[in-house]
Amino acid sequence: MFSRRSVLSLSAASTAALLLPKNLYAQGSAPAVGKPGGSLTAAIFADPLSLDPHLTGNLQGRAATRAIHDTLFTIQDGRLAPGLVESWEQPDEKTFVLKLRQGIKFHDGTPFDAEAVKFNIDRIRDTSIGSIRGGEITALDTIEAVDAHTVKMVTKYPFAAFLFPFTDVTGCIGSPAAFKKHGIDYGLHPSGTGPFKLAEYSKDNRTVLEKNGGYWQKGKPYLDQVILRPVPTDSTRLSELRAGSVQIAEALPLQDIQRLRAANEFVVSEKPGFRWEYFGFNLRDQYPGKSKAFRQAFQWAIDRQALHQVAYFGTGEIGYDGILPGSPFYDPNYKPFKRDVDKAKRLIEESGLDTPILIGAPLQPDPVKQRATQIFQANAAEIGVKVNIEQIDSAGYRNMLRDGMMPMDAQGWWGYRPDPDQYLAILLGSEGSYAKYHAYSNPEMDKLIQAERAGRTEEERRIAFRKISELMNEDAVYVPWHYSSDFKGLDPKVKGFQHAADGIINFAELWIEA
Repeated sequence: MFSRRSVLSLSAASTAALLLPKNLYAQGSAPAVGKPGGSLTAAIFADPLSLDPHLTGNLQGRAATRAIHDTLFTIQDGRLAPGLVESWEQPDEKTFVLKLRQGIKFHDGTPFDAEAVKFNIDRIRDTSIGSIRGGEITALDTIEAVDAHTVKMVTKYPFAAFLFPFTDVTGCIGSPAAFKKHGIDYGLHPSGTGPFKLAEYSKDNRTVLEKNGGYWQKGKPYLDQVILRPVPTDSTRLSELRAGSVQIAEALPLQDIQRLRAANEFVVSEKPGFRWEYFGFNLRDQYPGKSKAFRQAFQWAIDRQALHQVAYFGTGEIGYDGILPGSPFYDPNYKPFKRDVDKAKRLIEESGLDTPILIGAPLQPDPVKQRATQIFQANAAEIGVKVNIEQIDSAGYRNMLRDGMMPMDAQGWWGYRPDPDQYLAILLGSEGSYAKYHAYSNPEMDKLIQAERAGRTEEERRIAFRKISELMNEDAVYVPWHYSSDFKGLDPKVKGFQHAADGIINFAELWIEA
């Protein structure tokens, strides 16, 4: 019987103490005090498109939305930490009781309370508005506003990672009054509790955020204004950073990273573990991936070092499973494969496939993936497999994947998630969308996913995740090879920057040094 109570009942102060690195905590180190005032301009890769937390999809939209809306929870050292939720407890294996911060108001002056949280989560689950966040909280059974500052959520089954989606836009809380007033156009008139308010939005031109003078975190934000300018061309973002017309540029071109570091013109910040790269196989009978031995051959055939150097110019990290760096479940010593072409050839012989073996590799026009797939193509040729690289646009790629007609998936998994369950269940669980795309189903894997979800401690979940990695590599529906990095360039006058694993900038922490 699950009898643990208040396992996660942590005040903001005690959580910070638990999560702070021991050496820092012991020394009593305090963060530098920011200087108020000034404006910062960031060159972003694409337009935010929407500032509605339940509709926004791209990284830029999530970043702007989170500057306007606080999240229920935050992440520290890969673990759950307080946000709008000040403390929480888990009285049984399916119940979460959240205690909210008090005295906070939305930008429109209405109060933040438990009813507002329930309204937002009910809206996420309302398919009629086109919410794209509902899939992240399918485990939720009921939600109740117990009183003005207490929310109770009950899940359909034990799920240790249930609260993690509430660290991102799923956990962004907007004003119910503003949602009701603006409806589907809320994204043009957002009203959160965050450090910034929307001052101007001009599609494909700029998004202007202004300081929320009544922000509940006293003294923050430091900046008076943040301007987000969509600049889709890598070289142009770089030129504007050099010229001083922007103070931050995201998605620096990989081929220039080493030179930019050596030149020391500005700060080059790298965060490994931004996304996970793999080569995935379709297990349906009409494709070579139906043979486990065929799939396993590529664990030994691919040259991970060459992929690391040529596709990613030596940035990021070589990867051997689906647990991203920065996660408490990541094991840097897990390296079960080294290149062995002879072993790969023996596995191809054991595959029982008719020769010559041919496999198609539909590929979008992404230069990184083009380089990676060409290396895969050369490695495959060494073991007698011909890979046909087929150029395809984004819409065609999505259609092939969703229709289960993609022989091989070379695109990988885009985007960091703080808990591995948030993507591994999709990729490996029998009911996961990607598992269905690839026709993968293993009852033993389903049991392991259930085990990590039901884990009572971090150690129990770690054991389950290590077994998931082993079984994933045994089944080889995904052959892992890299953890790629997020890069940002910063003017040296920008202070307070901390590179988050998800690549989203916390503008409330930034200031400009005179």
